[in-house]
Amino acid sequence: MIYYHCHIFILCVFLYFLVARLSSNPCANVKTCGECIQTASVCAWCPDETFPKHESRCEPYDHFVATGSCPTDKIVYPQYKLDLLQNEGVQGGDKGQDPIQVQPQKIKLNVRPNQEVKLKLKFRQAENYPVDLYFLLDMSYSMIREKDAQTRLVSLADEMGASMSKITKNFRLGFGNFVDKAAMPFIPWTDEMLQNRCQVKSGCRYPFDFQNQQKLTENQEIFKNNMKKALEVMSQSLDDPEGGMDGIMQVLSCEDAIGWRDRSRRILVYSSNSLFHLAGDGILGGAVMANDGMCHLNGSGILVGWDTKMDYPSVSQIASKVRDTSTNVIFAVMENVYDLHRQLARRLEGASIGKLLEGSANIIGLVQKSYDKLRSRIEFIPKNAENITIDFKSKCKGAVLSTTNKCEGLEIGDEVEFDVSLKVNHCGGKRQRSVNIGAVGLSEQLTVDLNLICECDCEKPGQEEKNSPKCFSGNGTFECGQCTCNKGRYGRQCECDETELSSTQSLKNCKSNVNSSIVCSNHGECVCGECECYPIRVNSARTYSGRFCECNDYNCYYYDGQMCGGTNRGVCKCGKCQCLPGYTGDDCGCSSRNDTCIASNGEICNGKGTCDCGRCTCFKEGNYRGPTCEDCPECPTKCTVHRGCAMCKAFKDGAYNSTYCADACKDVRVVQNLAGKDPSITHCTFRQADTECIRKYTYEYDDINVIIKVQQNEECPEEFPVLPVALGIVGAILLAGIIAILIFLCWKRRQEAKEFAQFKKDQERARWQSDENPIYRDPTTTTKNPTYSGGKKNE
Repeated sequence: MIYYHCHIFILCVFLYFLVARLSSNPCANVKTCGECIQTASVCAWCPDETFPKHESRCEPYDHFVATGSCPTDKIVYPQYKLDLLQNEGVQGGDKGQDPIQVQPQKIKLNVRPNQEVKLKLKFRQAENYPVDLYFLLDMSYSMIREKDAQTRLVSLADEMGASMSKITKNFRLGFGNFVDKAAMPFIPWTDEMLQNRCQVKSGCRYPFDFQNQQKLTENQEIFKNNMKKALEVMSQSLDDPEGGMDGIMQVLSCEDAIGWRDRSRRILVYSSNSLFHLAGDGILGGAVMANDGMCHLNGSGILVGWDTKMDYPSVSQIASKVRDTSTNVIFAVMENVYDLHRQLARRLEGASIGKLLEGSANIIGLVQKSYDKLRSRIEFIPKNAENITIDFKSKCKGAVLSTTNKCEGLEIGDEVEFDVSLKVNHCGGKRQRSVNIGAVGLSEQLTVDLNLICECDCEKPGQEEKNSPKCFSGNGTFECGQCTCNKGRYGRQCECDETELSSTQSLKNCKSNVNSSIVCSNHGECVCGECECYPIRVNSARTYSGRFCECNDYNCYYYDGQMCGGTNRGVCKCGKCQCLPGYTGDDCGCSSRNDTCIASNGEICNGKGTCDCGRCTCFKEGNYRGPTCEDCPECPTKCTVHRGCAMCKAFKDGAYNSTYCADACKDVRVVQNLAGKDPSITHCTFRQADTECIRKYTYEYDDINVIIKVQQNEECPEEFPVLPVALGIVGAILLAGIIAILIFLCWKRRQEAKEFAQFKKDQERARWQSDENPIYRDPTTTTKNPTYSGGKKNE
């Protein structure tokens, strides 16, 4: 198992260095001028007739300049040319002027493949920007049978007008309705079936596929009156899915009939409570023709005749039409069909969706909310940009530049700027064409008239010398400083005949030492007196070079993972790095500039070190450190400077987005625990305002590089035991209440007992007064008559 992993590791290392070598000089082994300028943006061609035969005519431009091997005035090095054809400033729609939200509007660009072109694209949320708002309504019996629903639809003009007037004074309203194709089995085909499906006293209108009831208008009263008329007569299809997609296609295709303006924000509000038919369903009713995406309304604005011939449109056709017309679609649908329409909205550029309540109770609020969301964002999408890479960057309303093609949360008058990078990948396809960078949901866009430079001027007709005497008596065409040989001839000057073999003289010409038997340094074959060098490896496009194939241009020192530091620093020539101006060293890794050593006070290395190879070497005295020797143990810490990288790498938040974090925060390590106290390490803490959690990180210097280490886990305060404390407080209150009640009862009982005892005492005292008082005498006196006999007669 260990043996297997060792082989995998060795293979990965080999592939890494192989890729690095192959990318060291992208201009190598190119045969023609046109191929050279298409290969890479740094490649240039030398057409000078005196150019050394054993040297490559296609090299990085900086190499030619640094070595002087080709006269500067003769180097073919086409650069892009950008001309502003239309560059009107962004402005609002006040004072009768047309609002402009995108700047510039049109440019002309001549550019070679693989050359990056950067430009600025400005967007401003203009005041009083025109808005065309069209309602495509399902006016079937099941949708608007309630009186409240009809009332809300009539009030659309007033309420939407009041809402839109806060944003723009330049808006128009229109509406149309749909049912389904006038063919079996989509609609009732008898009056009895129609009446059963649409139970209204006034009867039902015969179904139709789509009708434009009101062209876009500024007159709100006309809108209201026509809406009332449209609601007086209802209709109903037979099956549940309806012909809404036919309606969308006609609304988007019939520019004049609907009244769309060339420059306006087009909004289509689609409202329904039913499913929709798509391509293929129409065949059931005999509509076998594929939908052509054209306008087919008659003079009354009704889709009739064609609806029974053409099938329903497909999702891709609807999506393409939405994109071509720059229309925002808002789906306001009932909950029972919300999921299906949400899937459709995801496939339409700039579309949104909301749930409609029963009786369309929230249709006005839903439209207002969706419009506010559309209005407050801008998104740019390239169109007709095959074989072209277009990238966007913007700060939007923030301070950090990030890779994005959209900005949100914009208010009226807000202005944002995008950095646009455009690069054509190769010369395939048309050499001249127009590429559009369009604002989603808006008709405004930047048009780029593109002209690809795929051949050198010296290769164009009239510039070459056919059958030139410079090519061995007319055996080839002389162009761009070299011969393009006729069939059957080869060699630098077409001097070789394919039917002839190399002669003794030609072999002598291929030896660096005429007394040696080694031909072409054993790295090539002698062909017609010249060495044709072998590939350095089997099946490799990279070959040996030099007159005698004695050079290996892919065997030089590496710097920062690239040979000779990459094409911006130097080029490998015959095993040695030939450094470009500004760089020195065996690997071109040493910069001769000192601007990278300038400290914030303007001094080189803060006066505390020396600048070597573009880097500061700080003096040991004073313990100064850092990229410009500005940090020291007694100096203020740089915790705030390094906080952004620490937060984005360890916790995926903070001031930096993911793109900037990946580019700028490379020397950040997330660890389980931070190191202890060390004079060379600075400890930092940061408390989260919302969670009160403490995040810890350190920074130190490895030579001049800053190494940031972040503790993986936050230190958060222990969670307050809310429930136990709450229960304890409640329990304590209850207990205190019970104790208070018991104390009261005891006191009450004691009082009652005391009062009862007093009562008994008083009672006893009363008895003593009446029965036992020795001095008490009854106030009644009884006297007995001695002569009284008790009523008996004397005998």
